[in-house]
Amino acid sequence: MFTNEYFDAMKFLDSRVVHAFDSMTDRARATRGDLYCWGQLVRVNGVSHDFLSANGEENDRLGSRFATLVRTYRREAGLTQRELAMRAGLSVAALRDFEQGRRGRPRANSLAALVGALGLDPEQAIDLAKAAAPSRSRERGVLQAGAEPAQIPASIPERGLWVSVLGPLEVWRDRTALALGPFTRRAVLALLATEPGALVHRDTIVDVLWAQSPPPSAVSLIQAHVSRLRRLLEPAGLPPREDGVIVSEGGAYRLRLPQNALDLQAFRAFAVRADGASVRGDLRQACEFYERAVELWRGDPLAHLDLVRGHPGVDALGRELVAVLLRYAELACELGEYERVLPRLHSVAAAEPLNELVHARLLIALAASGQQAEALWLYEDLRRRLDRELGVYPGDELATAHLRVLRGEFSGTGGTRVCGFRTVQRPIAVRYVVPWQLPAAPRRFTGRKRELAALSGLPDQRTGGAAICALVGMVGVGKTALAVEWAHRMAEDFPDGHLFVDLRGFGPSGNSLAPGDAVYGFLHALGVPPGRLPDDAEEQAKLYRSLLAHRRLLIVLDNARDAGQVRPLLPGAGKCMVLVTSRNRLTGLAATHGAQLVEVGPLDAAEARELLASGLGAERARTECGEVAELAERCLRLPLALRNAAARVAAFPGLPLSALTASMRGGRQDWLNSLETGDPVSSVRAVLSWSQSALSPGAARLFRLLALHPGPDVTVGAAASLAEVSCQDAHAALTELYDDCLLTQRILGRFAFHDLVQAYAAEQVLEHDDEAGRTAAVRRLLDHYLHLTAAAVRAMYPQQPRLALGAPLPGVVTVDEFSGPMGAGEWFEAEQEVLFGLVELAAGSGSTHAWQLPWLVRRFELGDGQLRRLAGA
Repeated sequence: MFTNEYFDAMKFLDSRVVHAFDSMTDRARATRGDLYCWGQLVRVNGVSHDFLSANGEENDRLGSRFATLVRTYRREAGLTQRELAMRAGLSVAALRDFEQGRRGRPRANSLAALVGALGLDPEQAIDLAKAAAPSRSRERGVLQAGAEPAQIPASIPERGLWVSVLGPLEVWRDRTALALGPFTRRAVLALLATEPGALVHRDTIVDVLWAQSPPPSAVSLIQAHVSRLRRLLEPAGLPPREDGVIVSEGGAYRLRLPQNALDLQAFRAFAVRADGASVRGDLRQACEFYERAVELWRGDPLAHLDLVRGHPGVDALGRELVAVLLRYAELACELGEYERVLPRLHSVAAAEPLNELVHARLLIALAASGQQAEALWLYEDLRRRLDRELGVYPGDELATAHLRVLRGEFSGTGGTRVCGFRTVQRPIAVRYVVPWQLPAAPRRFTGRKRELAALSGLPDQRTGGAAICALVGMVGVGKTALAVEWAHRMAEDFPDGHLFVDLRGFGPSGNSLAPGDAVYGFLHALGVPPGRLPDDAEEQAKLYRSLLAHRRLLIVLDNARDAGQVRPLLPGAGKCMVLVTSRNRLTGLAATHGAQLVEVGPLDAAEARELLASGLGAERARTECGEVAELAERCLRLPLALRNAAARVAAFPGLPLSALTASMRGGRQDWLNSLETGDPVSSVRAVLSWSQSALSPGAARLFRLLALHPGPDVTVGAAASLAEVSCQDAHAALTELYDDCLLTQRILGRFAFHDLVQAYAAEQVLEHDDEAGRTAAVRRLLDHYLHLTAAAVRAMYPQQPRLALGAPLPGVVTVDEFSGPMGAGEWFEAEQEVLFGLVELAAGSGSTHAWQLPWLVRRFELGDGQLRRLAGA
């Protein structure tokens, strides 16, 4: 019987070794024996040969035997270390480590390269491969040295699923190991398990499995592996489901294991609890949590799975272990419990022979436990290696640790920690709490599939630090409801809790929440007692970032005024996600912090009808479906307006929907009145007034005057003429209105109102600007377009008689001439809808514009429909 491990082994060696294994396979076939290779049992002619002896002395013997064999075969080939290294494509330093026994386990490609460079025969290749096989005690390695190979790890639960990636990849159910199948299937599971809950794109899996040469059936093979893994991981007795343990989303997959079913998640949870205990000053409990965390590691992450070796995610796991172990060593050092971390530091130092931070802590631990000579020898050996291999001197931390060993300074007292390598202030004591501050999920949430998908994919696109997303859009579009709905759906993905704050960027008081006040509230929610808070706001912000550094929280910053209010609340590191909602477009936050901006617009027609129906009741929505559709459009498909309309109907059960829609067909004031609920929080007028009150005086005035423009859009020159300001000031005001989502830009440089906002602005201009001021503004606007139209006619039809016009009114922006007929024609195409509206506006102005503007417009070649519109105006 030939196992999948046999085929794995074929990947490891070149043709010489393959030939050697094939020879062994022939002998196995002849005797009906079993053959396992590379880290498994070899059984030939009924005799078992274990590459991985459980005996520690045997493992050491095999490790030194590999060094002896390499050295012997090199000398027999008549090669120097440099010559062999060049032939095998290795560094001289790496080869030297192999021959001196400092590195007893070569990578598979390095082993194959040595076999080829030394010209070994099949028997010699088999002998070298045996000597290079990793020992079980070493693979159990840093954290469970000496454990029996057949022993079931204590971390595995009695019942349920357990997936282990902190060592060889294993899956257990009810403490029984499951067969995972071929190495490619194990690699797929490994990629998913190293990023639990995150999307792993199919292209990434293809690159890992086949690099630059994927087979034509690559996608089908991956789908087959995923299907088999679903069948393996789903609870016993249940069929595999696409929305179960492995979820398919487009061209990607997400592993969603039950809680406490993955050793990596358990490791991180213990590390977070240890960090929390350390921050609140309970060092002994912190050490206990660190110990429980590191006990979960059984060796190199995903050991024996060569396909994922060197993958960034796998390498990151190794760095994560070292970082946690260093924090553990620091606390154990302060408590004087050096012996509990010495074996682990030794193992990590052996695995990372040039890691100065690890060696610095090992120096102190050795010296403090009475082994000063061993510590000094270790330092000298590392110093020589750094000089020989890298040509560098020891860094500050290693040099400081060496100096403290010489002076006998191993521990500190008082308010500081002195661990031989750095001095840090004892942290402020806090309770470790998991905040859950999300408000209730919105009732009858509807639609938003595109936005929800964008939010769900954001944590997987993170390249470093916190993921930041901003939901931006006009008032009443449902940004907060979307943020809270998504946060509730993804709550389990943030095990360290959720922070929520209303920044009051736009509100009835007009006073935004200061970022320092928000930080103070978050620190309280994270367990910092008020009496222990630093007095300085900057120190509070640093403490806030420190508490978030090793956590995975969701931070919802609702109703932000601008990017400046958000920046002080962003984590400095860690795996948090920040979700911001704002009526401001927050382009500055995207520029400085890489925030992903998701613009939230009105619902589509079907979603708007569904939201209305959920408020009206299914029966009424079905019997009055035509009125429901019209009402949805009258509400412009805005969630706030739709909910208000449904509430009005619910308050008057006998009110037909047709009566409500009829009231909305009147003037703009009637339209807004129909959407009033009497509640300032949901009033359309009220929430728009909050945006208006946040504007600068110039932008607020232009906002009102733009309601006099017939639309559909306005240019900078027209806005400048309307407000009697310079083009520069008009552009600044338009940009402010656009940034606050009170205007849109359908085409760059052409700004437009949303109908609901324009209705509100029309009320405001009547309330705040007198009739004389409105009349003067309209005449400047008409004069602006009159002179531009005349210039366009001159450019396109130079032979036609010219209309004698007076000088433009003061403050009107004009152009002397267009660049040519083409430029004039493009201007007319862009402005013709505006011109037809202006002709109608001029008819009631009582000025000469009433006949001059339509006379000029008639000069253009108009179609029959355009002529009828002009005549009607």
